[in-house]
Amino acid sequence: MFCHNCGTQIDKSSSFCHNCGSKTVNEKNESVESIPNKTILFYGEDWRWSKIFAVSSLPYFDILIDEDNFYLIKLPNYNSGTFGLVLGLLLFNIIGAMIGAGIGNSSDAGKRRAYRGYWINSNKNITSDFYKNNIFLTIPLNEIKKHLQFNNKKVLINYNDKKIIIKKNKNGVENLKKSIEKYVL
Repeated sequence: MFCHNCGTQIDKSSSFCHNCGSKTVNEKNESVESIPNKTILFYGEDWRWSKIFAVSSLPYFDILIDEDNFYLIKLPNYNSGTFGLVLGLLLFNIIGAMIGAGIGNSSDAGKRRAYRGYWINSNKNITSDFYKNNIFLTIPLNEIKKHLQFNNKKVLINYNDKKIIIKKNKNGVENLKKSIEKYVL
């Protein structure tokens, strides 16, 4: 079967095209709806896992909050930034390492954008339920108050024996906090 929007070959059991996110069409040319009509309260991209020391790239997370749950979505780990850092250091010097890491990190960001494109469009609208394959943690919103702590540029998540610190810039943390303040405060 092929996507009616972009022409990509897709599995017959797929509800959405893995390339463009369009709904698939059945034999009667009717759209197949598989995601519930939920209100998205917040969607934040590229939150970093904060650890004290790491040899390779740490995973990135997206945060999705609908009217029922807080989802922490773990994106695949790409290591172009680490590879660029090591290659730049071996071939050149500290400046080369910084340039190599910058180029690699930019490549990784593009790969995450492409991967994220399976379930979200450029307007931050959810187009498929593909993100469910990558859910790392789900917290019901009615329990969120006791499981999140906000810091200047970090969010501490403590849920079901998982302690995770994710970080982003100050505006990212503030936007997250504002979107769920009626549940947290």
